[in-house]
Amino acid sequence: MAAAASPQSQTVGESNLNNTHASLMNYNRTALTKTILKPIQLIHGEPTVRFTFKELDEYAVEEGLHQAVIMKLSYGAPSLQELRKLIPKQLVIKGRCLIGSLAARHLLIRCDLYEDFCSVLSKQFGYLQFNGEQHLFRNFPWTQNFNPKEETSKALAWVSLLDLPPNLFARRPLLSIASAIGKSIAIDKATQDRTRPSTARVKVILDLMDKHPKRVRMHFLDEQSGKLVEHYQQVVFDNLPFYYTYCKHQGHEDDDCRLMIQKNKRGEGNQDDIRQQGDKTNNLEQLQGDARDFLNAKKKKKKN
Repeated sequence: MAAAASPQSQTVGESNLNNTHASLMNYNRTALTKTILKPIQLIHGEPTVRFTFKELDEYAVEEGLHQAVIMKLSYGAPSLQELRKLIPKQLVIKGRCLIGSLAARHLLIRCDLYEDFCSVLSKQFGYLQFNGEQHLFRNFPWTQNFNPKEETSKALAWVSLLDLPPNLFARRPLLSIASAIGKSIAIDKATQDRTRPSTARVKVILDLMDKHPKRVRMHFLDEQSGKLVEHYQQVVFDNLPFYYTYCKHQGHEDDDCRLMIQKNKRGEGNQDDIRQQGDKTNNLEQLQGDARDFLNAKKKKKKN
């Protein structure tokens, strides 16, 4: 009798023992889609798998993370089951989206439609309505170095290009100029409708820790004569949020950081303790000196 196929699920790369007509027809397709695993290296006795940043970006696209948003919730938020019902309705998500818990008070929202991704990410903060209560949320773009204890330094910002030549309002040159500032995700309606020719506005994702240019240099080349004209385009950021590296949070400057204020208070308290301990030490040394003088004088009296 022929050996029966194992009732257990097959492992990656395991051949199918049940050679049916369908399995034979799909053999070539399976061979083409066979997963090629990354090699394992032993470095200092530790098994190590190495990935390039390019590969990580490819895996992110494969998992739909290139259109993913991190939603940070306030304490006392509704359950995950309720949030999966509330978020698509209240954030007006048109297509399919996957909502899951990534960490405590952090949701990972993956949008199938790029339009939904831009719309959700543009709502940088807001409130979810549930059972007559409002629950605060904040949205951030997903990044590979996500840490629930820290807020990413990536943020959205509107960029205004003042007095941009009207012919550069076309999509390709406009997004090319904006790419010198950050990753473009939206063009405002007035720019698209050409109703405000004095200024073009683009929403970009940028890193708050980077140095942001105040202007972009453009070269206009006459291919026939070889003449090169140089133009500097002014860049204005609308309501660019602050980012403080000590607490790893967006939305405040150094002087407003609660963690730093508490640290400074603790430091001042420690300095007071040190000064008090120093005073006590000095007093103790003084008493010890007086006691020695007193005992020496007493010994001299006895001898006399």
